[in-house]
Amino acid sequence: MQKSKLDILLLVEDEPDHAHLIMDVLTEHGHLANQIIWVKDGREAVDYVLRKGKNKGRNSSRPGLILLDIKMPELDGFDVLKILKADDDVKTIPIVMLTTTRNSEDVEKALALGANDYISKPVEWEAFVKTVGELGKYWAFISDANLAK
Repeated sequence: MQKSKLDILLLVEDEPDHAHLIMDVLTEHGHLANQIIWVKDGREAVDYVLRKGKNKGRNSSRPGLILLDIKMPELDGFDVLKILKADDDVKTIPIVMLTTTRNSEDVEKALALGANDYISKPVEWEAFVKTVGELGKYWAFISDANLAK
C-alpha cells in the first residue's frame, strides 16, 4: 500500500460557487500550501481516487484528505464513502463530509460508513470562513503531514 503524505486535498463538490469559496478560504484563511484538486461529482471522485476512467494511469499521488459533499449527481457522498472505504488500498484516506446538510441521520450514516468527520457549512459568510479556514489547520495539526504553510 502506498504511504500517504497528505500532499493533495481532493474537494468533491458539485456547486461551482461553493467549490471556489471553499478553495479560496482554505488557501487564504486556512493557509493551505498543498494542491487542491476539485471534482464535480461522486463518479469523478471515485475515478480519481481509484485511478479509473479518464484517470487511469494517472501518476500523481493519491489524495491525503478528501472533502466530500453529500448531495451530488451520479454518486452521492454516501455512495462514494461506501466505495472508497471498501477498497483496501485507499480506505485509510481521511474523508471529511463538508455539506450544508445538518440532519442528524445524515451525520450518523456518514460516520457509520467510515467518514472521519462531518462538518456543516454555515450559511453566514464569517462563520463559513472561520469553519473552513480552521479545517486545514485542524488536519495539519492532527496528521503527520505538513498540510499548512
